[in-house]
Amino acid sequence: MNRLTPFLLVVLSFSVTTEIPAEQWTMTDGRVWTRDADSASESKDATEKRSGRETLKIVHTGARDWALSDGKRIPVKPGDMLEISVWVKLEGTGSVSVSGVTRQNDEDVVQWSYGSKDVNGETPWRLLKTAFLVPEGVESLEPRLLGYGPVTVWIDDWTVARTGFRDIVTSETARPILRENDFLKLELQPDRGTFSVTDKRTGRCWHQHPASRNFVAVSENAASDRTSFRLLDAETLAEYGVEVTLDPDRPELLVTVDGTGPLEGVIAFPAPFVSQTGDRLIVPVNEGMGYPVEEKDILVRRLVTYGGHGICMAFWGQVEDADGAGMVAIVETADDAAVEIVLGREELLQINVSWEPSRKEFRYPRKIRYAFFDRGGHVAACKRYRQHARETGLLVPFSEKVRRNPKIDQLLGAANIWFWEGNKVELVREMKSLGMDRLLWSSGGSAEELAAMNAIENVLTSRYDIYQDIMDPSRFGEVRYVHGDWTTEAWPRDINWTDPDGTWRKGWEVETKDPSRPRIPCAVICDAKAVPYARRRITDELRTKPYASRFIDTTVAAPWFECYHPDHPMTRTDSRKHKMELLRLIGELGLVCGSETGHDASVPYCDYFEGMLSLGPYRIDEAGRDMTRLVDDVPPQIERFQVNEKLRLPLWELVYHDCVVAQWYWG
Repeated sequence: MNRLTPFLLVVLSFSVTTEIPAEQWTMTDGRVWTRDADSASESKDATEKRSGRETLKIVHTGARDWALSDGKRIPVKPGDMLEISVWVKLEGTGSVSVSGVTRQNDEDVVQWSYGSKDVNGETPWRLLKTAFLVPEGVESLEPRLLGYGPVTVWIDDWTVARTGFRDIVTSETARPILRENDFLKLELQPDRGTFSVTDKRTGRCWHQHPASRNFVAVSENAASDRTSFRLLDAETLAEYGVEVTLDPDRPELLVTVDGTGPLEGVIAFPAPFVSQTGDRLIVPVNEGMGYPVEEKDILVRRLVTYGGHGICMAFWGQVEDADGAGMVAIVETADDAAVEIVLGREELLQINVSWEPSRKEFRYPRKIRYAFFDRGGHVAACKRYRQHARETGLLVPFSEKVRRNPKIDQLLGAANIWFWEGNKVELVREMKSLGMDRLLWSSGGSAEELAAMNAIENVLTSRYDIYQDIMDPSRFGEVRYVHGDWTTEAWPRDINWTDPDGTWRKGWEVETKDPSRPRIPCAVICDAKAVPYARRRITDELRTKPYASRFIDTTVAAPWFECYHPDHPMTRTDSRKHKMELLRLIGELGLVCGSETGHDASVPYCDYFEGMLSLGPYRIDEAGRDMTRLVDDVPPQIERFQVNEKLRLPLWELVYHDCVVAQWYWG
């Protein structure tokens, strides 16, 4: 899937596109450019005919990119609507895309692959087509085919057509729109699709630079505190409604983006606020990080908001280290979003939101709130998000949870113990005698061992469990182990599909008995089908084994998954709800509930997270697979990020310190 940064057009009229006499160009053979020298050949093929005539055949053997163009530069003007189409057939593992090189003054490149649409891997003859609108500042278009990796491609009927025209407002005709309250001054720049916010208390102007040449259509709302306009993605011709609402009583504004129909790629809107030297990005990567904007290689660039290995709370902040003034952005619709950290024009880190499709559609309004503060730094950002968590029902403190299950009180301050060999009860008694007052015993045991440990004060007995991975039972003889907690009976009817064609989602990979062979992946169960398996397994076991707690692996560490199985289709929002039902079940059965890594969607249902204190992107390689390996030389990512007090921040504790116990990852 291509990442599509929207070109935003100011549309003077929302009537049907004005028709103009069709103009069409047919591309000739062209020339091939390759990144890897001598890696491509071009020839006419009379044996592979799609429309009764010979086709153009390109064979590329290199690992990197190549391009085909006949050098034709078509004169265009802002508002022109064009369509490029080409029939292609592919063999090999590479990809091919169709797009245009846009230029200003017929020389200066604006964008190398404008309006790109691609196809990957083995593909029979198909029409590859892209349609777009020419933005301001573009005077010519050069159609191109781009490819990547080893591929043989046949090409037929490559044409470009001018299909219509729409009037657009240019930078010369656009007028800024102003809104103001006691704290903030908001100025919208419709010609660029950006806005700036001046904090009257500090004097700082928070302004934006669009990632590309963006334009917006503006139509003012009658209310004095809000502005609405239409937004056109010039690369896909999709239109969205945007509303910017300035809170009358608080230093905050809410941006809502709405649309209907298919959504291709992602929408990176609004643009990021430009950073300045001395700023720090506040990012809830697990427990939390504060990245000085002068940092270059932070090893993360894109973090989803819908699972524990992205960001665990749907916000980020940008603060001034010197005085703590700054802003916090709260993603109010987080099920299909991500944050992206990029280098801006001054080589300083910037951060913004991108909206993802929901089962390939826009589906519902997307909302992001910006709140500004004049002091307090990352603590002020967390306080504002804690207020949001309380308002949305996520903030459920232990004082409420313990009324539901008094055993939760034994969790607070408990050491989490994993132990695979030896006498369990004897070890617990030894730990207690040495002053370890509270223990979370995670390693299970027999009914007799659990009863003995339950009789010891402040020992919370628990065990590992999982409702995600399913191994094809026909492959049990090939793998090194068969996990006792796989829901094998769910194969294959209840597995998650990543596509309507039946492609199933790959999960945990298991080593084979033959070490020379690759690992074999499990399938992922559809979250919509997991709860009945859990209810049956856990209730059956509790009849004989008196557990007090249960650790459900991967549930919130994994992202929310879409499913395309026709019997149990699922959006990411559906996935989140089903995952929370699984965790809710643990509490309903009278057990203390734990899960892996952590995400605040599960705070009302989870009592502890194993892994929240260990930052996911910076863990030791294979930490989840090779837990007992001792590492003598500190890996650079551990020293630079994992244990660096200059970068780590207790963001999670500042928001949820009284709701969930956060622990380290076992690896």
